[in-house]
Amino acid sequence: MAGISGAAQCSPAWLAHSSWLEKPLSLGANDPKSTYDQLPHVTWCPTGPLTQLPLHAAGIYDEGSGPRIYNCVVSSYTPSLSALTRSIDAVAKQRHVNPSVLVVTQPNTPGMPPLPGTTVEGERLRQVLSQAQIAHSAFNGKQASTTAVRAALDDHPWLHLACHGSQDITDPMKSAFALYDGPLSLTDLMATTANNAELAFLSACQTAVGDEKIPEESMHLAAGMLAVGYKGVIATMWSIRDDDAPLVVEAYYKKLLGLRASGTLGKGETGAAYALHDATKRLREEVGEKEFARWAPFVHFGV
Repeated sequence: MAGISGAAQCSPAWLAHSSWLEKPLSLGANDPKSTYDQLPHVTWCPTGPLTQLPLHAAGIYDEGSGPRIYNCVVSSYTPSLSALTRSIDAVAKQRHVNPSVLVVTQPNTPGMPPLPGTTVEGERLRQVLSQAQIAHSAFNGKQASTTAVRAALDDHPWLHLACHGSQDITDPMKSAFALYDGPLSLTDLMATTANNAELAFLSACQTAVGDEKIPEESMHLAAGMLAVGYKGVIATMWSIRDDDAPLVVEAYYKKLLGLRASGTLGKGETGAAYALHDATKRLREEVGEKEFARWAPFVHFGV
């Protein structure tokens, strides 16, 4: 396993040989009373080379009816057990209310490749939030300056960032999101994030990728967002297609808001893991299961 990295981590070859991981995880998922929305929830806390692998996508894919992890459990990740415990304890003390959402989209960051899909993504998300009567603020393009976003963070427990991201392995707190006039670093976020910060969606490329040279250390933007105070984070393990993000984002927030409104979430739960599980299912059905590189990069960290 230590020799598998890069593109190989989302290839059918690796996934086909991951049955060692999938077989022990029935966890009652074969119960005839169980449904896709009632699957057990597993939080992965991998170490070493396993931190580079999409454990949530393990399965036997050379057989049409072979077992797949996603049919057995809903997957989350955590950089450490202490980080998970902190998040669970913090969420357990919060009320399940629909908080306000800060939506930041950056289709044309100066000096970086354009991300035209972020405009569509932002429009779909704002429509979902408006229909559900969820308070939100949106900053797009030039409006999304570091000053404006930092000023708005304290009023929005949920954060959605659709922009480029960069990771600084030597100094993780300098890892940042590219806004119109400069980087918004984890240090900036730590100083301005709301005290009741709960969920963040990082719709940026490779926000859950650590350093292959130091696999034991979870030094990526997703782990950093947990460190600055968010309890749950959606991120990506490798680059995503610009036109896939809007579909996943729309499906995720619709499911998440539905779960919150249903009153079925337990103490210490946010609903984010189940919402992402549903969203990636929709993308997989849209593009086909064989398109591993498109549906498998989306991951949930925390609670």
